Amino acid sequence: MTTALVSALQALTGAVNLATGLTHDNDKNRAKETFKILHDNGEILFKQDIEAWALCHGWKAEDADQLGSLAQQIGEGKKVSITNGPWWTEGVYRRWNGEIQ
Repeated sequence: MTTALVSALQALTGAVNLATGLTHDNDKNRAKETFKILHDNGEILFKQDIEAWALCHGWKAEDADQLGSLAQQIGEGKKVSITNGPWWTEGVYRRWNGEIQ
């Protein structure tokens, strides 16, 4: 996994209520935006990698599976509707990638 992908997953994990996973619309929209930003910047999003990472970092199995599936769908170019955003500040990918602080 790239630096940007790991940093993005760490940021997302810190922002999402892990007790409820992606059941809250705000958490799901933040996850969608996260994966869209990553995909738009050329990151490869594999379900099994993201699910495994999430399981090791406090996500419940069902929620990690949902997170991985969402990531892969967006990584394959599926269009998603993101509401109440933006969820991340401009330039967040460069921060995740370690280019800026």
